[in-house]
Amino acid sequence: MVNTPGWIYVTNVTISGTPIIEQLTIVIQNAYTGQPVCSFTVITNAKPIQGTTNSCALSTGPYFVSVIAQPISSLSTRETETVTLYFGYNVVSNATVPLPPISG
Repeated sequence: MVNTPGWIYVTNVTISGTPIIEQLTIVIQNAYTGQPVCSFTVITNAKPIQGTTNSCALSTGPYFVSVIAQPISSLSTRETETVTLYFGYNVVSNATVPLPPISG
């Protein structure tokens, strides 16, 4: 639920383990209409993005956040990959602010 209008963006993406995700996209949808508001592709060619994504304006109200992962073509049942996403939210402007990953 968004209580204050602003702009959301992905500031960092980290991966660990065996790279098994070819592409990973985050889709934000309006919860009332189901219509996509924006999307962020954060892994391409099994590599995470460097830097921040473009920002996406969100009005007040509820949203769904979906994660769509496309695996690489050859997977083993014992391979795992952990993806950590860091989001930023700016209530002043659509400017993205790079933030360091939080350890721990």
